[in-house]
Amino acid sequence: MQNELLEMVNQFNANMLASAKRLGDLNMRTFEQLASKQAAVFNDCLESSAKQYEVLTTAKDYKAAMVAQGELLKGCNEKFLANMRDTAEMMTVVREELTGMVEEAVKYTNSTVEKAGKVAAKKAA
Repeated sequence: MQNELLEMVNQFNANMLASAKRLGDLNMRTFEQLASKQAAVFNDCLESSAKQYEVLTTAKDYKAAMVAQGELLKGCNEKFLANMRDTAEMMTVVREELTGMVEEAVKYTNSTVEKAGKVAAKKAA
């Protein structure tokens, strides 16, 4: 019976390490995706700045500059909203994966506690 308990403890530890590795992998993937998004947003900001400079230096008059600025702002807003939607979707996927990991861990822990209770009951009998 002691061997059963030791085997259960070893299995529990192995499962914990595997869960920690999965969590670390999830964190790394999420960080990489967020960093990529941030780089894309920064790049869009630089492009917008360059376009704004171009608009201001090439506009024939004040009205043309304002119209071009408005179009540029509209494009920036669309990119910003698209980025926010993409990020929200990405975080939803991360949340679902993390929830799945927690649910698996709870199921495994419950079954392990149940087995340990049976082993302890056998030992007590």
